[in-house]
Amino acid sequence: MTGSDPDVVTTERLLVRPPQETDRARFVELFQDDDFMAFYPAVLSAKEAEARFDHMVAVCRTVPFGKQPVVERATGLVVGYTGVDYIDLERRTWLEWGYRLVPERRGLGYATEAGQALLAKARRTYAGELLAIIAPENHASQNVCRKLGFTFWKQAPVDGELCNLYTLTVGGPAE
Repeated sequence: MTGSDPDVVTTERLLVRPPQETDRARFVELFQDDDFMAFYPAVLSAKEAEARFDHMVAVCRTVPFGKQPVVERATGLVVGYTGVDYIDLERRTWLEWGYRLVPERRGLGYATEAGQALLAKARRTYAGELLAIIAPENHASQNVCRKLGFTFWKQAPVDGELCNLYTLTVGGPAE
């Protein structure tokens, strides 16, 4: 699943790689798009989108499986992202797994394919528990989460919204 660059994860159809400055315009556009940001409280302003991209880059500097662009190999187009970010929940800092795809690439197995590839990197570089937070009505995302090996933990409020929480324990270098 990996090519010659250890930072890039390659699958049959996708590349998952750390964000680059050349990705900024695409992500700023996506973070301001209603359809891309479905199941998120609101689209971001241009300033918020810029800050979110900067945060994505910063997390990837310290976490090898931070949220990263998912690039369709056939077209070279960034079609979404997958990976982790930090979240404070219930008096604990978690690595929260997430993914988001452009609507026209949903339902093709890309979220599962990209997630499995990046989780392989997570298993080589991290030992601990990952958290996924999903809106109860987002059945497709819950299916992806289960395919990735996450198990339902509980329903709990996150930022005032009732969410389904899933966890996955990964083993690290010895796994």
